[in-house]
Amino acid sequence: MKKSILLLALLSACSYANATTNDVSGVYLGGGFGTTNFDDDGGFGSANVDEDGSTFKLIGGYQFNRIVAVEMQYSKYGDLKVNGPYSLLHGTVEHSSISLAANVGYTFDSGWRPFAIAGLGSIKQSGKAYGLSDSDSGTSFRYGAGVEYTPKALGGLAFRVAYEGDLFVVDSGSNNIDDDYAMTIGTFYAGATYKF
Repeated sequence: MKKSILLLALLSACSYANATTNDVSGVYLGGGFGTTNFDDDGGFGSANVDEDGSTFKLIGGYQFNRIVAVEMQYSKYGDLKVNGPYSLLHGTVEHSSISLAANVGYTFDSGWRPFAIAGLGSIKQSGKAYGLSDSDSGTSFRYGAGVEYTPKALGGLAFRVAYEGDLFVVDSGSNNIDDDYAMTIGTFYAGATYKF
C-alpha cells in the first residue's frame, strides 16, 4: 500500500513538472513600436544626426522550454536626418533589418520572464540626398535584453519591454582612406506577442 501511494505521488509530481514546463512552449507572433537611437562611430564626421520617427518590429519565434527560444524579427528603424558641413552630408538615411537570434531567459511561474537576445541578421541601409539615392546591405550582430510578462488570465498573450540593437561595420573606402566604422542602430520598444 505504501509503495502504491509513493508511486502515485511520484507520478503526480512528474506530471505536474511536465505540465509546468510544457505549457510555456509553442509558436508565437507579435510586434512592437519604439524609439530609434544611432551611433555612427564617427562615420559621419562632424555631421549632426537626428533620429526621426519610430521603430516598427514584427516578431515570430518558437519557445522550446522555460529557458530557450529562437526568434526571427523584422525591424524598420526610424529615419535618420543627417546635416553636415558639406553638401554631401545632407539627407536621410533609412535602416531595416531581418535577424535570427536566440532568446535566452527564464519563465517564472508568476509569468515574468527576463531575457537576453543574441544572433545574426542582415541590415539594409539606404540614403537619399539631393534627389540621389544609394543603398547597401551587410551582416549585423543582433543583441538586446528585456523583460516579458504573460498574465495567466489572458492565455498566450505576453507583453514585453526591451532594448535591442544591430551592430554593423561600414567601410567608407573613400579618398584612398580605408576606415571601418562600427555603427549601432537600436530601439527601446514595447511590444506584445501571442503564443499558439
